[in-house]
Amino acid sequence: MISSVRIVGAGLIGTSIGLCLKAAGVNVEMVDIDPNTAKLAQDLVKSTPVSDPDLIIVAVPIGVNQSEVIKQLNANKSSIVCDLASVKSDLLLKVAELSANAENFVSLHPMAGREMSGAQSARADLFIGRAWIAIESDKSSKRAKEIAQELIKMCGGSNYWMSSAEHDEVVAKISHVPQILSTALAASLLNISEEKLNLSGQGLRDLTRLADADSNLWSQILLENREKLTPVISDLLAQLERIQETLNENNAEKMRDFLAKGRDGKTKIPGKHGAKAREYSFLPIVIDDKAGELARIFNECAKVSVNIEDLSIEHSPGQETGLITLALSSADCVKLSDHLEKLGFKVHPAKNR
Repeated sequence: MISSVRIVGAGLIGTSIGLCLKAAGVNVEMVDIDPNTAKLAQDLVKSTPVSDPDLIIVAVPIGVNQSEVIKQLNANKSSIVCDLASVKSDLLLKVAELSANAENFVSLHPMAGREMSGAQSARADLFIGRAWIAIESDKSSKRAKEIAQELIKMCGGSNYWMSSAEHDEVVAKISHVPQILSTALAASLLNISEEKLNLSGQGLRDLTRLADADSNLWSQILLENREKLTPVISDLLAQLERIQETLNENNAEKMRDFLAKGRDGKTKIPGKHGAKAREYSFLPIVIDDKAGELARIFNECAKVSVNIEDLSIEHSPGQETGLITLALSSADCVKLSDHLEKLGFKVHPAKNR
């Protein structure tokens, strides 16, 4: 059904969609207000001009999203238009008010991204297995909804319908607050010397990974969703105050309860492909810090048909070794551990979490 697409906004998300659709044989035109950005995305996607496209995807910063959606709807009477903004607020109301063909509009939000921004960070596989939120509207035509759903399917995603208010509330909790917490923790490191930060482990790197995000983009997102964010932040502050009280009281029972609730909450996060989170065995392996060592482990995994679910890498200050921890199924963990030990790798006892 989708044979031609114009993507307005050649950042990470827009260009990633362009790469994906181009690989599927769709005619894709990339446009951007910045000529250098547009040229890079056009070269990456092998963009070709299209007239009267089946679909126009608006992938611009949230500050100009609403005006761009209305502009595209009014200028392209036969094209379906989808936006990808991460905050919806009153977008549908404004589209209905200011556009003569609101039936051609469906608002989407792919729940995918990277810490790095821009077309240069785009990936054709960015959306595989990822959720897309589609905003319910009685104004959208059947054709518009079908094309939106086809786009999601072509990108390898799964579709979930909800209202604008539900969307903004849920992304505040699962996307926007994690960004705030990661950034706040990273900002607190400015008061710590580099010498002391050399002692940090993988946990700190994991928690501060999101702090690399585009500050211009995220400042717009967070301020736009301030109404839904402030009560979530208030709840978190209340939790932190309770922890502070627990520390002051030296109350072991309350501390165990706090940590147990955290574990219980984490188990609710789905595993791969939206399935129930699986329990893995974590296999530590010490390797020399030199080229080719990690590749050796990957090659041995392939030889015995072991699938690596996840991995972490840690380096000890001043040491020429690194610690690789592989997340594996229990059966694969036993198989790989035995195999690597026979080859002389420095394998340590696995742990289950």
